[in-house]
Amino acid sequence: MQERVPDRSAAHAPAHLLEVRDWLLVALAFSAGAYEAICFLSFGKVFTGVQTGNLLFLGFIAAGTRPPVGPHPVTVVVSMLAFAAGAAAAMPILGSSSGDRDVKDNEIIRVWPQHTSFALGVALALQIGFLTVWMAEMTGPPSADVSYILIGLIAFAMGMQMNAIRLLHVPGISTTAATATYIGLVSGLVTRSLKAREVARLAAVLVCMAGGALLGDWMLSHAHSYAPLPSVLVSAMVIVIASAALSQRSDPPRLAGRLACVP
Repeated sequence: MQERVPDRSAAHAPAHLLEVRDWLLVALAFSAGAYEAICFLSFGKVFTGVQTGNLLFLGFIAAGTRPPVGPHPVTVVVSMLAFAAGAAAAMPILGSSSGDRDVKDNEIIRVWPQHTSFALGVALALQIGFLTVWMAEMTGPPSADVSYILIGLIAFAMGMQMNAIRLLHVPGISTTAATATYIGLVSGLVTRSLKAREVARLAAVLVCMAGGALLGDWMLSHAHSYAPLPSVLVSAMVIVIASAALSQRSDPPRLAGRLACVP
């Protein structure tokens, strides 16, 4: 028996699994875009995932701008607090994620940790709650209490989704807001530092987030009672595919540099 050498094939994820991961991220961006359209158009000027927009709305509120021109103070505060609560609630599930550390594709060990799917599952339960209340209560103009409940449910879910995706360490990707993705794509194109797969991933997230908003708007006009349903189905599909194709097959060995016996 010869001396052991590192098993490099066990340390890094196959390209086809990374491609599946990328499409799942695109799907989550699509779902989030639809929710933003539904909530913004139904409950006035408020975002549930794009908290940068809500921060700007706080400035408008402080300046004295109120509906119909400006945002409603309570809905903005509800969204911001619920989003923060969702992000915080995800941390015990995800553990110490070092989510701000980007990892290149050729350094990925775990494509989709099971903790990510679990956190997304909790977020999906909140989305189902949103759909249930929506179908029961949104037959006419929503009451203030119903609006706050629905905004809170989706903002909480988006906060959880945001932190769940950060655990994947994919450079430039956020499925609940597009600023980091947009600047990452533009900067990478200018410096020519992105590979073709990375360009496709960033561009697809941006396009599909806008496409989700388009669908959300269309559903409000043509199938109002079922407007949130596509987003719920997409989120559920992401969890099922990730659990079946990624979580179990891509878990790393106990040590990234596991040693293998070579005869």
